[in-house]
Amino acid sequence: MGVLRQANFRLLFAARTISFFGSNLVPIAVAFAVLDMTGSATDVGLSFAARTLAQIATLLVSGVVADRLPRRRVMIGSETASMVVQLALGTLLVTGSATLGELLALQALAGASFAFFTPASAGLVPQTVAAEQLQQANGLMSVARYSAYVFGAAVGGALVATIGPGWAIIADAVTFGLSVVLLTQIRIPAEASIMQAPKFLRQLAEGWQAFTEHTWVWLITVWISLYFLISYAPFFVLGPYVAKHSMHGAAGWATVLTGEAIGALVGALAGIRVKPRRSLLTIGLIFLVTGLQLVLLAAHAPLVSIAVAAALAGFAFSFGSVIFETAIQRGIEPSKLSRVSAYNWMGAMVFLPAGYAIAGPVASAIGISTSLWIGAAWLVVSTAVILSVRDVRDYGSAPKPELSSAVPVK
Repeated sequence: MGVLRQANFRLLFAARTISFFGSNLVPIAVAFAVLDMTGSATDVGLSFAARTLAQIATLLVSGVVADRLPRRRVMIGSETASMVVQLALGTLLVTGSATLGELLALQALAGASFAFFTPASAGLVPQTVAAEQLQQANGLMSVARYSAYVFGAAVGGALVATIGPGWAIIADAVTFGLSVVLLTQIRIPAEASIMQAPKFLRQLAEGWQAFTEHTWVWLITVWISLYFLISYAPFFVLGPYVAKHSMHGAAGWATVLTGEAIGALVGALAGIRVKPRRSLLTIGLIFLVTGLQLVLLAAHAPLVSIAVAAALAGFAFSFGSVIFETAIQRGIEPSKLSRVSAYNWMGAMVFLPAGYAIAGPVASAIGISTSLWIGAAWLVVSTAVILSVRDVRDYGSAPKPELSSAVPVK
């Protein structure tokens, strides 16, 4: 593929692939480490919430930093900090000395360090490829993410089931180190002076203006934030609990996660080639299938059927992410791109910690199946509302020429 002929993009692609592989060892490891400690689905939710809350709290700062400083260096700093945090957590778990409080604190540090990675990465992609290659590049990045998810979830489940969650987390620390080595080899001369705005608050205000001036950007962000609260968090908090009691434990939940990863990989591959004329309408319609995994888990359907539904959900999320991220990169001024990405990520994830934290207590009060059915019903209703908005329904994927310039690639 054309984008892989660019040395900088190849290095970025390889670094993210390795890093994503390691990161996908961790969710199942953390979930079952907590369950081994306390046996509580609520505590699993709190562990996820600690990471996500810290990430959200740091995103706006990270967006300004990634627009002001060389983005490659920001990513290197983020990966180095993540390596140290994961090595500490893995060591505590392997030695059997970890407490729930320590795990929550280290999860929060991991979330804060990762917050610097995402906006910098979103801004760096257009600096490594030509403008007309952006969707292909984003598709390949999603391929990297979700192919790593396929193998990461499977290997993570195997490690947890055989030698314990601590070793899976130590393996993640190693992958962060390898990612740093690759990122240090990227050379982008123009990145040293991306932005020279003098004041932090002014930079935030400029980013907010760029984020809110397009209805489709902020509206889709709000929709996804509520999706994470009502549909996504209950599935991923209650799923391991159900798996531990009726789906063969960690191995069963790893099967579900692997199914989702395979679907996401296919969605990323589709994102490389498929360019829908009304891209946001397509995203909304495809996203409806993510409700099927909630329905089947609520109904205690066979493991295989839940894994298939998770694959469909993975496809929808991955394909939609490629199309949406490309639209943002084409529609937002390059000097503000990391800040808009930070607002997008912060807005999308703002309710996710609450979703993780309350999923267990709500399920205890109204039942696991009822919680999951509510998530599925909300998805159908909210999608219909979003697609009734003209700016979303009629939005096309054609780039705006005046904002589509990337750093020239030799």
